[in-house]
Amino acid sequence: MIPSSQWVKHNFPVDLLQRHCTSVKNCKQAHALLLRLDLLHNNLLTSKLFSFLALSPSGDIKYAGQLFGQLRSPDSFIWNTIIRGHARGPKPSNALSFFRQMVAAGVPADHHSFPFVMTACARLQSPEMGMRYHAEALKFGFDSDVFVMNSLIQMYACFGLFQDARKLFEENPLRDVVMWNIMIRGFVKKGEFEEAFACFEDMFHSPNVSPDSVTMISLLSACSQVGDLARGRWLHSYSKELGFLNVNVQLRNSILDMYCKCRDLSSAKDVFDEMPERDLLSWTSMICGLSNSGNFREALELFVQMQNEGIQPDKVVLGTMLSVCANMGALDQGNYVHRLIVRYNIIHDVVLNTALVDMYAKCGRVDLAFQVFRKIKEKNCFTWNALIGGLAIHGHCQLALELFEEMKREEAKPDDVTFIGLLSACSHSGLVQCGREIFNSMKHIYNINPRMEHYGCVVDLLCRAGLLQDALEFMEKMPIEPNEVLWASLIGACRLHGESEIGENISRLVIKMDPNSCGRYVILSNLYAGIRRWDDAQQVRGLMKAKGICKSPGLSWIELNGLVHQFVAGDRSHKQTDEIYEMVEEMCWRVRLAGYVSGTSEVLFDVEEEEKENSLFLHSEKLAAAFGLLSTAPGSAIRITKNLRVCGDCHSFLKAVSKVFGREIVARDRIRFHHFCGGSCSCNDFW
Repeated sequence: MIPSSQWVKHNFPVDLLQRHCTSVKNCKQAHALLLRLDLLHNNLLTSKLFSFLALSPSGDIKYAGQLFGQLRSPDSFIWNTIIRGHARGPKPSNALSFFRQMVAAGVPADHHSFPFVMTACARLQSPEMGMRYHAEALKFGFDSDVFVMNSLIQMYACFGLFQDARKLFEENPLRDVVMWNIMIRGFVKKGEFEEAFACFEDMFHSPNVSPDSVTMISLLSACSQVGDLARGRWLHSYSKELGFLNVNVQLRNSILDMYCKCRDLSSAKDVFDEMPERDLLSWTSMICGLSNSGNFREALELFVQMQNEGIQPDKVVLGTMLSVCANMGALDQGNYVHRLIVRYNIIHDVVLNTALVDMYAKCGRVDLAFQVFRKIKEKNCFTWNALIGGLAIHGHCQLALELFEEMKREEAKPDDVTFIGLLSACSHSGLVQCGREIFNSMKHIYNINPRMEHYGCVVDLLCRAGLLQDALEFMEKMPIEPNEVLWASLIGACRLHGESEIGENISRLVIKMDPNSCGRYVILSNLYAGIRRWDDAQQVRGLMKAKGICKSPGLSWIELNGLVHQFVAGDRSHKQTDEIYEMVEEMCWRVRLAGYVSGTSEVLFDVEEEEKENSLFLHSEKLAAAFGLLSTAPGSAIRITKNLRVCGDCHSFLKAVSKVFGREIVARDRIRFHHFCGGSCSCNDFW
């Protein structure tokens, strides 16, 4: 508290009062002292209390109103302060009430008063009130005041009356940078991006006005939304030229966000690394950018770095990290993120709850997904879809169908994604008739037009069941042209069921449809190799090489103590490579003793049988399994995630390993989950 002995009525230290008013408690002390010294009616002194109480985030607008009622004749500054405080406070209508009282008291409104009034009208979304006070501003002679005109243009833009805002702008010859920025931001908000850039072009060539960092931020937002990397780069360069980057974190964040959304992650990383100061938004943009581009491992590493630097994540970051963990099968990290949500008291809205269900389902813990699901009070269609889809990839078709029946009883309306999950569940379980009935119900019962994904599910369902002719007839009757993915499903089925001639003809057709797709060439090459037409297989591979088309490498991930370890076939980059390869040899030796025979038909090159077998033993999922056996406690589960479909030999091998080593191995490939336990798999060898 300020000692009263230092305060004298005739020489009051105004600057000391201003420094003292930093909390409501201190303001009350100052209020009491002003009353005691009979100085409460000194507007200069009282204004210091009002500035904090009405305008500070930690102030008290209600107390400011009580204090205001004790004043004899507040000046225009105090009136404007209380109007401004209410204009941006919880009850903006009070701002209009105080403005009317001010005019009635004979205190003239000035060019500060009307912008606060316009802000209140905008927040109340009352065009009628806005037009009324627009007329009053003209009556008071502020039609040429830039400050007032800016607030009017902003108000009309907030009402969505952009033509009125534009008319005021075009009729006003006195345009400052704020007015230009309001118009540019308005165009961006309306999605009229070319208009925004045209407005900037006019501003650029206008005399006596230059763009500022706010201009750049609005235009960078436009670039982010349309993916205009070229303009975004120019704005970055121009901002650097004008010296804006040195002092503006928000602008740097906008540049970072633009690069992320334009998928230029290299430039985004450069901007991120060069930032002298990074706030939560900086980390959020970079992590979301990596996640949205499929760089899940890098996103996870950056999140760990963020934690190490003591940055507290918010709901957006945590929701993104749940998605990252879901895609990587990183259960430990997913659990950790869940604990952070609890620790920081993050509100469990329907989006975050759905992300939790999805994460646990995709990390192989359907039981935990169900636990979260049952605790959710507010579910939307996405929540139901997350669990139905999760059950589908685990092969729990009956549970998925039962959940759909429960969804209908809860009167939750299914959407097209719901049916993708249901059809996928039927496909993984070989329930052909059930799948056909569900597909037919989409249009006839739920009035949902099937998309290519739904047709693809039906084709996959028929192909897995060996009904190739039915699949062909279904594709011929489709109202839309089948894409290369559907044809690829049919080719794979032809290879599996020995229909090599049909598969070859379709493969060549698909390559013509999509000549730059790696997968199409690989399918044809594999088809030839499967029937030992090695020259044809090599010719296709040569064609791929000539066109510069590379096959996506098979990758497997395994999480240990929160760290994700990645393996590629034949990988020797891991620091425990020697121990891993020794374990691979031990695995092979022990499973051979148990009767396992390598399925060398999976090696698609004309080499000796011994070489084929060695090649198979170096597949990425086997290396990951070996690392898991080395690094986890006996009897604990080993969890592996793979980016491609698991091959038949690895599937048989992991079944044998689960029995010989007494371990549960949970493997998620591109298609579904495989739970290996005691020498069998949850898919019943149907995948």
